[in-house]
Amino acid sequence: MPSQMPSQGLRRLALIAVAAGMVAGTTNLVAAAAIFGGTPIHGFQMIASGLLGEEAFSGGLKAAVLGAALHFAISIAAAALYVWAALRHGALTRHWLVGGVLFGVLAYLVMNLVVVPLSNAANPDFLFGMIAKELVAHTVMFGMPIAGIVRALARNGQDPEPAAERAWEK
Repeated sequence: MPSQMPSQGLRRLALIAVAAGMVAGTTNLVAAAAIFGGTPIHGFQMIASGLLGEEAFSGGLKAAVLGAALHFAISIAAAALYVWAALRHGALTRHWLVGGVLFGVLAYLVMNLVVVPLSNAANPDFLFGMIAKELVAHTVMFGMPIAGIVRALARNGQDPEPAAERAWEK
């Protein structure tokens, strides 16, 4: 069965990324609703506008479903990136709160300085109040849930500083 271990380990890492991405994607939606208001459909249409531009807002439920798919795909990809980084840097698992805050800030910066400007969506609002709200949302409602879930599922209740290989294979 040794040939199955890499496959099982990879499957476990993928499941951790999916779980963390789905939870963080959901908590991030709660934060976005608190910051921006509006209906969930409009929020997902805002996300879809990254691909569709203004047409997303007249696209109804189809555009909203596309926005939801994009939102959760990005959240899962971000969580997978955190899993990958945590495998290489055990401090991200041991000090998950710090790792989560830093990852949330990184997610905010990448989304607002790279992804959104390269998309068809409206440019981000860089007023101080909006930056502060979004940084809090990205750290508390996105980065920290990802880091906490990765730590909880990867460590599986083990000693806080086991070798990375042991911590991730169980």
